[in-house]
Amino acid sequence: MKKEDVLASYLIKLGEEVFRLLLTKGAKKEDAEDIIQNSFYKVYLLLDDLTENNIRPWFFRVSLNEYIDLKRKKEQQNIYLSEEIYSKLQRADLELDVILNKNEIFYLLKDVKTEYKEIFFLKYYYDFTYEEIAIILDIQKDSVKQKLYRARKSIHSQIGGTH
Repeated sequence: MKKEDVLASYLIKLGEEVFRLLLTKGAKKEDAEDIIQNSFYKVYLLLDDLTENNIRPWFFRVSLNEYIDLKRKKEQQNIYLSEEIYSKLQRADLELDVILNKNEIFYLLKDVKTEYKEIFFLKYYYDFTYEEIAIILDIQKDSVKQKLYRARKSIHSQIGGTH
């Protein structure tokens, strides 16, 4: 089998895997197809720069970032820090995604460091698992957990929480 055929076969399988992931995350079939098609196009443009080791995480990252951008455009993003959010955050014993709705989470991220914000968004806004986040960002699962902890700590300190 020629190298190009092996690559094409690999990319098709990768595209199918990411397509299924996008559907499980709530993407519409048409949107997922568009995202995969755009990702394939980007692969084609950057083929010389991609290697066997980085093509998979890169493809996931590009596809999921495009999905996040699409979803963000479709959702309302104006929210104000209210007493209700503040009182919810005082209940630090609960997971943030249990006590906050998604727009409240979005608001609280505005002043968080970018590297923490991205991970926090993936976990609590888009409901990705630690493993999925590690693949998307091409980092270790433990690093995902550590950065999430720091993001939560940063949010709590912003609003006067004790954690």
